[in-house]
Amino acid sequence: ANGMAYIDEVISRGLKIDDFAGQIWTFLSAGIDVLEEVAKFRAARRVWAKLMRERYGAQNPETMKLKIFAYTLGGNLVAQQPLNNIARVAVETLAAVLGGVQTIATSSYDEAYAIPTQEAATIALRTQQIVANEAGVTGTADPLGGSYAIESLTDSMEIEVNQYLDKIEALGGAVKCIENGYYHRELSDAAYSYQRQIETKDRILVGLNEYQSES
Repeated sequence: ANGMAYIDEVISRGLKIDDFAGQIWTFLSAGIDVLEEVAKFRAARRVWAKLMRERYGAQNPETMKLKIFAYTLGGNLVAQQPLNNIARVAVETLAAVLGGVQTIATSSYDEAYAIPTQEAATIALRTQQIVANEAGVTGTADPLGGSYAIESLTDSMEIEVNQYLDKIEALGGAVKCIENGYYHRELSDAAYSYQRQIETKDRILVGLNEYQSES
């Protein structure tokens, strides 16, 4: 929705969609639920391509390709048993790659409680390099495409994203939703829901609310 607001503004100043939209990047998080994250990135690319073609009349295939800069989700990292965060970041990185992102920033394992150390930053980089060079997942485009779980998740997520976009547009668009606090309320509600899931153990975070160490 934010991207649509940017594009509408640029078009209003006289540029054509194919003149500039191919240079736009999105900045999306990579969470730890692998199937859901793969479906999210796939759905994002579908939604973007259809917006470019159907809403804006793009003709250049490059305009319809969504470029995704993914960052592994630091909110999933916990201060308890922090070395477990290395595994979390590896899973999130793998999900992003399987989802077809173009570039990744990996979190450091100590981000949950400190400014990253040199060692932690190096491990974060090595995590990317191991996935890129050892995991065998970078040579195939959309490697999980065709899986029933992935395809059905992608379909349902695309529908729900479009419903959200329709709601934001009905409220006046992204700028209005920022100004009237709608975005802020949605983010606050999501953060509260996430915290409640941890407290009720509907969401398990190893070392935090389950499998704690004796020490």
